[in-house]
Amino acid sequence: MPRIVDVIEELKIDKATFAKVYEKVMDKPLSAKAATISDANLEKIKYVLDQLPSKGAKTAKEEKQPAKKAAQEAKVLKSDELGFGGGFLSGLGFSKQEEKTVEPEQDEDDLALHNIQIPVVSSEEVSQERISFSQPTQRYEARKISSAPEQPKEKKEFPAKKQHGNISIGQGTYKPKEKVVATAADFARFQTEKAPERKSDFSEGVAKKHHTSQPEKRVEKKPENKPVAPKVHKEATTSANLVKKTEVTIDENITVKEFSEKIGVPLPEVMKKLIANGIMTSLNASLDFDTASLIAEDLGVLLKKKEATLDAQSFMEGDLQKILDIDKEAEHQVERAPIVTVMGHVDHGKTSLLDYLRKTSVAGGEAGGITQSIGASMIDYNNKKITFIDTPGHELFTSLRARGAKLTNIAIIVIAADDSVMPQTIESINHAKAAGVPIIIAVTKIDKPGNNMEQIKADVAKHGLTPEDWGGETPFVGVSSKTGQGIDVLLEYVLLQAEMLELKYNPERQAVGVVVDAYKDPKQGVVASLIVLTGTLKNGDIIVAYNTYGKVRRMQNWIGKNASKISGGEPVQILGFTELPEPGRIVEVVSNEKEANQRIAFIKENETKAKGDGALQQFLAQLKAGDQSKISELRLILKADGSSSLEALKQAVDGISLPKHVTIKVVHSDVGYFGESDLSLAQASRAILLGFNISMNAALKKKAESLKIEMKTFDIIYELTDYLTNLLLGMVEVEKEEVVVGKLEILGVFHTETREMTIGGMVKEGKVKNKLKFRVYRGEDILTNGEILSLKRNKDEVKEVNAGEDCGMKVKMGKRLDIGDILEFYEMQEVKE
Repeated sequence: MPRIVDVIEELKIDKATFAKVYEKVMDKPLSAKAATISDANLEKIKYVLDQLPSKGAKTAKEEKQPAKKAAQEAKVLKSDELGFGGGFLSGLGFSKQEEKTVEPEQDEDDLALHNIQIPVVSSEEVSQERISFSQPTQRYEARKISSAPEQPKEKKEFPAKKQHGNISIGQGTYKPKEKVVATAADFARFQTEKAPERKSDFSEGVAKKHHTSQPEKRVEKKPENKPVAPKVHKEATTSANLVKKTEVTIDENITVKEFSEKIGVPLPEVMKKLIANGIMTSLNASLDFDTASLIAEDLGVLLKKKEATLDAQSFMEGDLQKILDIDKEAEHQVERAPIVTVMGHVDHGKTSLLDYLRKTSVAGGEAGGITQSIGASMIDYNNKKITFIDTPGHELFTSLRARGAKLTNIAIIVIAADDSVMPQTIESINHAKAAGVPIIIAVTKIDKPGNNMEQIKADVAKHGLTPEDWGGETPFVGVSSKTGQGIDVLLEYVLLQAEMLELKYNPERQAVGVVVDAYKDPKQGVVASLIVLTGTLKNGDIIVAYNTYGKVRRMQNWIGKNASKISGGEPVQILGFTELPEPGRIVEVVSNEKEANQRIAFIKENETKAKGDGALQQFLAQLKAGDQSKISELRLILKADGSSSLEALKQAVDGISLPKHVTIKVVHSDVGYFGESDLSLAQASRAILLGFNISMNAALKKKAESLKIEMKTFDIIYELTDYLTNLLLGMVEVEKEEVVVGKLEILGVFHTETREMTIGGMVKEGKVKNKLKFRVYRGEDILTNGEILSLKRNKDEVKEVNAGEDCGMKVKMGKRLDIGDILEFYEMQEVKE
C-alpha cells in the first residue's frame, strides 16, 4: 500500500486538504497514526480531487470581487448629494462614521466537496479466493496454493456482488476492469446501510490498478427503483424552502435563527445585515424586538410585537379571576367542588372540626395544638365533593392565613362557645371580608355547658356580620367535634353557598391552580401541594408557578394514592418543580418548555416594575391616570391607643371630603401597636397602615419599607386627616392635552446604530426643544415614534432651535429614519379652564 506522505507529494496538495477529502470520502477523520492508504481508497480520493475546481480557474467568489469593489466605491451618502457631507456634519459637532459591510467568509473546499459523486470500484477478477465453511472436515480445492513457480495460478473470476450499496469481496487482491461511477443515492446507501451477508472492508482488500495508455471508460450506474435522497446540508434545505414574508409578529425576544425562519430570509442575509449594523452575534443569540425590527426593515419585512396575553399578564399580577373568566366562554363546563377555608383563633377547635370531617387524627400530632402549615383535604357529602383548606389560627402564621383566604370560595370562621370573639377572630373576619367571599360562623364546643350563642352573635355583629335570624346574611351554626352535633347543618350551608356561586370549570382546558404549600425532600426533590381550580392536571404536564417551572413526574391525591389526573377543585401533591414555588402563586400548565421559559422571561422583565410600587404608589398612579369611569379605593388599617381614640379616628376619616371617583375603605381597625399580622393583612389587602397616639417598632418599620407598605403614626388626629386630604387632592391629576410645538424635515442621515440615529435637518414650523418626543411621518403615514437624546447647532449643545434654522440631533426611535421624513414634535400642556 502506498504511503500517505508519497501520495500527498504526488498529488501536490497539503496534508490538511488531503485529510479533509479523506474524511469526506471515508466518513471518518484521518488517524494521526495512519501511515499508508489502500489503493481502493486512494482511487476514490483521486476521483474527488478531480472534481474540485483547478487552482487556475476563477471561483464564484473571485468573480464577484470586482463587482463588489465597484459597488463599494460607488456607495455615497445621500446627504452628500444634498450638501450635507462631512463638512456640514462636523460643523454641527457630530463626527461622520461610515458603515462597513463585512462579507462572511465561506470555505470553497466545503462547497466543492458538497454533493460530489463518489466512485464505487467493482471487481470482476479475483486472484485468490479463500472460503470458510462451518464444517471443519470440509475442504475446498480453491484454498490450495500451488508452490510451483513455473505453473501459473488459475484465476477464478467472481462477479462483483452488490448488496445494499456495498461491494462484497474476499481478502485477495482484485483488479477492476472499469470504473463505475455511482450516484449520490448509491453513495448515501453505501455510507448508511449494512450488507445482509457480510461487511465490506476496503482496508483488508488490496486493489491493484492496471494502468493502460488508453483512457478508461466510465459507465454511469443507473439508480435503483427506490432511490435514497443524497446527503445535503440542513441549512441549504432550509434556505431553499424559505418564503419571504411581508409582515410577521414575534415575541419580545427571539434568537437569530428563529428570526431568519420567521421572516423567511436565509440566515446568511440576516447575518450580513446584523454585521452591517455593527452587531456581531451567534445563531442562537437573542435579539430584542427593537433590534429585530430594524433588521427586518432593512430586509423589507414589517415586524410587529406579540402583545402579552391576558393570561401572562394576569399570571404575573396574580389575578386569578381574569384567568378563570375564560371558562365562562367554554361550551363544556362541569360542576366543581367548592374550596372552603377554615379560620379562627388559636385553640378554638378549628383543627378538631376538620379532623372530624375527614376522619383522621391530625390534631394529635401537632405541636402545641397549632397547625404548622396549610394543608388541604377533600370529603364527600351527599354525593358532592368539598375541598377544605386548613389555615393556621395563630398570629405567627397570619401571612399564610391571608394567602389561604384568597384561595377560597367560602370561609368558615370558628368561634369557641366558651371564649367568644378574640383578636385572631377579628383578623380572620377582616381577611375573609377583604377576599370578598361568603362567611359562615361555626360556633364550636357547644357540647360544653355555659355557652351563650346570642352573646357571640352580638359580638360578631359589631364587626359587620349580621346573623340570618337577625335579618342579616351570615349563617351561625353550633357544632361539636366530639358528638358530631351540627356537622350536617354546617355542610348543608356549605353546599347551599356553593350552589348559589355556580362553581364550574372547563375540564378540557390546560389546568390552572394555586400553590398551597411546598418543601424540599432530600430524596424526592421539590414537593408541592396544589389545588386545581380549572382544567385537568395530568402526569407529564409542563407547569409554571410565577418564576419557576417543572414537569409533573408524579401526583398523589390528598389520601396519598398515586393519581394520573386531577380535576378542578381537587387538592394534589406533585413532584417535578425545579425550584420551590411560593405558596399562593398561580400554577398554570403550558404547552412546552419553550413557552414556560417565555412566560418566566416575561415575568422577570416586568417584575421589577411590579415590585417597585407599594399599595399607596399603585393607588396614586391609578389616580394620575385620570380615568374617572373607575372608582379608586384607598384601603386603610387603623390602630389607636384606646377604644375612644379609635372611634374618634374612624369618625375623622369618614368626614374627609374626597374627590370624585375616590373612596376610602377601612379594612381593619383595632386597639394596640402595629404587629406582624397587620403587615401581612396590609400586604394581602393592598392597604396602608395609619396609627394614632401609638409608638412604632423600628424593626417592623424597616420590614414594612422592604415590603413597600406605607406605615405612619400621628400624635394629633387632624394631622392624620390633613395627610390623607392633601395626599388625595394633591395627586388628582390636572387634565392635560398634547400640543404640537414644531416640525422638522430630515435632510441628512449620518450614522445609524441599533436604536439610535444621528440626523440633520431644517426646522420648518415652530421650534424644536431638546428631549422632546416626536412622531415620524413618511408621506401621510405615521412611521414610528421617538425622542431627542441631544440637540446641537454649530457644534454647540442647545436647548431649542427655531423655525428656519438647521440643526443636528441624536435621536432614539423604533424604526430607521430616512431623508425627507417629517418629525412632528409635541409636549403635554395643562388645559386652561
